[in-house]
Amino acid sequence: MSDSPETQPAPQKSEKAPKVNPKKDNTPDLKQAPIPLTPEEKRERSLAFDRFLTWGLIFVGIFSVFTGLGDYINPRNTMNALYEEMNKLVPTLELGTFQNIAFATLMGWVAVTIQAVILALVVWWSRQRMKAKKMSWWVPITGAVVSNMLSTACIFIALLSDPSFQEALMNLAASK
Repeated sequence: MSDSPETQPAPQKSEKAPKVNPKKDNTPDLKQAPIPLTPEEKRERSLAFDRFLTWGLIFVGIFSVFTGLGDYINPRNTMNALYEEMNKLVPTLELGTFQNIAFATLMGWVAVTIQAVILALVVWWSRQRMKAKKMSWWVPITGAVVSNMLSTACIFIALLSDPSFQEALMNLAASK
């Protein structure tokens, strides 16, 4: 019979269990509490997350500008779809088709230019703040709000300049 752990006789009361010597090497104990981060390390981690978030928001802005490009520079389908929705919401409006395509296209190019300039400013300002180790996540959000407000204003200017829209508003006002 071999002396495997299964076949060894049970220890007698007079025999003591062998003492386990504690580790004498300097490897860290896994049960030890983690060392708290210094304020500088906390700030670096916070800035790393801020950079990730800022660049993510900038890429969302780039995607938004390029995906909306077709609707801005060729507004016929978009404006006619808008008219259809407005007719569903207010049947007495009786809008026909959008007629002022040339001016709407011009306003679309203005909107795209505004978006591109604001996006470039957002990228520049965000990089400046990141270089200065300041939080910059709010810069793309502010740029998106300003860009969308100005782009929407361009769309409303094109909408309000359309003769069929003006006529529909006059008919609606006269009927009340």
